[in-house]
Amino acid sequence: MSKALVLIAPGFEEIEFCVPVDILRRGEVDVTIASILEKKCSVKSRNGIMVEPDCLVSDLPSDLLYDLVFVPGGLPCAEAFVESKDFGEIYTKHNNAGKLVAAICASPMALNAHGINHGKKVTSYPAMQSKLEGNYQYCSDAVVVDGNMITSRGPGTAFDFGFTLLELLKGKEVKDKIASGMLCS
Repeated sequence: MSKALVLIAPGFEEIEFCVPVDILRRGEVDVTIASILEKKCSVKSRNGIMVEPDCLVSDLPSDLLYDLVFVPGGLPCAEAFVESKDFGEIYTKHNNAGKLVAAICASPMALNAHGINHGKKVTSYPAMQSKLEGNYQYCSDAVVVDGNMITSRGPGTAFDFGFTLLELLKGKEVKDKIASGMLCS
């Protein structure tokens, strides 16, 4: 079974979190939700929805590799990832192992801050473009896949982002079946 790790921090954008997690779980991907906080507690989203993570990042076994690591956006969340040593270590480890690394909305700026895949194609929420140009080839597509890195623009592209992640993990047939069942075909 494919395994995915989703990191969250306070102020995460709930659509960018819930939609891809739901799509991946419908596609039978084992999704672990980990908080970058120091204490296990519910994490408050951008609009006040509380999410109980499965664990803390500090609880994850250091030798465990997931097939995919992704993060939602939301500016406060993305800024927390920029400052997080754990984020940088997890993304660097998975990227170096050739695993899928993904970010949506404002969170590609955390990839930049931690030096993940400079030189590749990337997209983000439009207001983040200036924070990414220079180190990346900036695109305005809804979802950009360049090698093992996947980025997307924002809440309105969350379905495209989630289905792209599912297809990369499980194949087009599974993605099409789940999309059809969700009336997204």
